[in-house]
Amino acid sequence: MCDVGAIRKVVIFLKIIQILAEPNPQLNLPPYSSSTPSYDNIYPKSDVNRKYDPYDPNRKNQDPYDANRDVYSRDNPYYNYNLGYPEEPGYSSPRPINADGSRNEFPGGSGGLFDPNNPDDRFKNRSPYRGDIRGLLQALDLQASQQCTANVAAQWNFETNVNEATQLEALNAQQAYSEFQHGLWELINRLEKLENIQDPIISRQLRYYSIVGPAALPPDQLDRYNRLINDMLSVYNSATICAHNEPFRCGLRLQPDLVSIMASSRNWDELQFVWTEWRRNTGQQIKDTYEQMVQISNEAARLNNFTNTAEYWNFPFESSTLNDDLEDAWQEVKPLYELLHAYVRRRLRDYYGPDKISRQAPLPAHILGNMWAQSWVNIFDITQPYPGHNFLDVTPEMIKQGYSPIDIFRLAEDFFVSLNLSALPTDFWSGSILQEPLDRVVLCQPSAWDFCNRRDYRIKMCTQVNMKDLITAHHELAHIHYFIQYKNLPKVFRDGANPAFHEAIGEAIGLSVGTPRHLQALGLVQTSVEETSVDINYLYAMALDKVVFLPYAYIMDKWRYDIFKRERVKDQLNCNWWRLSEEYMGIKPPVLRSEIDFDPGSKYHIPANIPYMR
Repeated sequence: MCDVGAIRKVVIFLKIIQILAEPNPQLNLPPYSSSTPSYDNIYPKSDVNRKYDPYDPNRKNQDPYDANRDVYSRDNPYYNYNLGYPEEPGYSSPRPINADGSRNEFPGGSGGLFDPNNPDDRFKNRSPYRGDIRGLLQALDLQASQQCTANVAAQWNFETNVNEATQLEALNAQQAYSEFQHGLWELINRLEKLENIQDPIISRQLRYYSIVGPAALPPDQLDRYNRLINDMLSVYNSATICAHNEPFRCGLRLQPDLVSIMASSRNWDELQFVWTEWRRNTGQQIKDTYEQMVQISNEAARLNNFTNTAEYWNFPFESSTLNDDLEDAWQEVKPLYELLHAYVRRRLRDYYGPDKISRQAPLPAHILGNMWAQSWVNIFDITQPYPGHNFLDVTPEMIKQGYSPIDIFRLAEDFFVSLNLSALPTDFWSGSILQEPLDRVVLCQPSAWDFCNRRDYRIKMCTQVNMKDLITAHHELAHIHYFIQYKNLPKVFRDGANPAFHEAIGEAIGLSVGTPRHLQALGLVQTSVEETSVDINYLYAMALDKVVFLPYAYIMDKWRYDIFKRERVKDQLNCNWWRLSEEYMGIKPPVLRSEIDFDPGSKYHIPANIPYMR
């Protein structure tokens, strides 16, 4: 993704890469030995089908590293015996334990904080809260952490063991968390004289607690919003098509069937068929539902004191000129993109012929190697500047040296330790899923998890032994180390500096890991590669992936912002999408489109209503 959208992350890339590019940033690491014994007893390399226990919030932390010491342990000097939660010096527990083991009321009496275990208590109209704000924030911090842990644990159990039971538990946990957030939102809105608070940290915490997104909706509206999202995602996730010229071979899914066809096929008609059918069976089916969702999403934004969803999505970036900054940044990148676009068009014209590719017209979107044309790296083989001068791929060497998925993550850990960061806690290795189990269904999308309790961090990834997953492992561990770095902040601040910053760090680390110099230091490159032609091919492939992605990511939200701000543009949804696609990406649909179609809805983030500028 990208910083402050798909553009500004480039700036962060350059800054971090500049640091990582200093001489010997990895402290002269020796070639990695796959026989390192450190974690063999914790995570046996041969145990591919290991049975992982579901998340247990009571599992004792065994972190041996002082830097990652469990803040809940009794040797923490700020440990609060009443709450089981660390306090800052000078803060007192808002709910001290009585002699009989019960707790006193929250500050301000029973009319103060809501009871998270009583759903009815979350929606009562109450009088303004006049209690101690610091004590209130401490209590909220504990409750928010506990509620978050319960929700994340349920989502983890579902994604690592997909079945109806875990799915139901995940849905119930998400609903409970939304109810908690709604009660939190009501409570913050009852606070008086917030403008008189002088402490900027307290003021900022209250501001962030007051923004809960769709959870601010009344229960019936929230239920309708969630149902609309779920209905759209159900269409998206269940969509299948039949094979080109094989009407009886049906059931082809996006992953892995259609993605593979779009990446590897060079048959113009087959690509056009797959491109069109996927959109007919996804976006076209959800257009009316999406329009209803937009109205409720905007209502949720207004309840959070924003004009519309676009303003709500922009809030975490804390920039009043964000949209102008994005456009300015794009204008700086645009000349490079136009040169890349012109070169690719020439090579595709040579490949497909002038009757299919015009000398000056936009590129047909279906022949660019990706269902959404967001990356063109899959057409590298037919457009590369120097055929036969392959850029670096250490996959064969990794296989030759006997790497396993666990070895890949040990290697990634060594990278971060060489940057003077702490080794990973023992619980990370015992709790994570780093290779696909054979006894159950797992959602294999790589992801890093923070369980909101300041001690439990995990990665879920069905790792394969190849260079791509080597880089992805470093990317995901960058998230884990960022989690650890801000773990001692209040819960409301335990997140990226903005929605793009987490991904920016992960991407910058990934770029640094893939350099020939670093791979040579790891013993994965036996000879130095100094050929200019190889370097050009490598940089060109990077541009097909990273530079091409920028305008696509930019218009994903630029298109939605226009809808959120105007709400009713029913007769222009698809037209506006292709207007932006041509203006910024220089692409066009392979067949005629109309407002019956809803081509943006063929991308997951649209029906899921997830921002893309990150």
